[in-house]
Amino acid sequence: MEAISIDRIEREFMEKYNRNPRGWHVLSSKGRDGYYNLYIVNFSTGDAYVLKFDSPFKLHPVGVGFKARIDDLIIRDTKTYEYGFRPLSNSLFRKVMEMIKLRESPILIGNEVRKILSIEPKPISEVTDKPVIEGPLMVATNPNIISLKQIELEYKLRSELEKLMFKRGYISYF
Repeated sequence: MEAISIDRIEREFMEKYNRNPRGWHVLSSKGRDGYYNLYIVNFSTGDAYVLKFDSPFKLHPVGVGFKARIDDLIIRDTKTYEYGFRPLSNSLFRKVMEMIKLRESPILIGNEVRKILSIEPKPISEVTDKPVIEGPLMVATNPNIISLKQIELEYKLRSELEKLMFKRGYISYF
């Protein structure tokens, strides 16, 4: 499989998401190599992307990825929630922002999160005039999401990422 730029994967994913926003799941983990992994999958369509990037804390992380076969990923048993852009009513938006500001208890916030997760994800074109929340992005504590078949590809991704970082003048962190 060929390595694909993170920008190209983002564009392709957003095109597919906007055509059909249902069924997407996004998981992230920190790999054993110190870089970050992102898994974008849609179990109903079979679309899957695996990305490796330098930092989730940068506006434009340096990264590469590849299209994967969903059968090669071991994430079906991982508890995830459907990812998407969800429009919020003004009252729910205000309530959530107030709870965050006041640092309400996780149980109270959890009730609002359940309400938000029950809202159907929408294409971006349908949520431009309302408060919107994106997510959830699930963080996996077990970085072994890729199957043994994909270990070689993960190694290749790391190699491609390090070449790209070197080309851009970054010194490897690890």
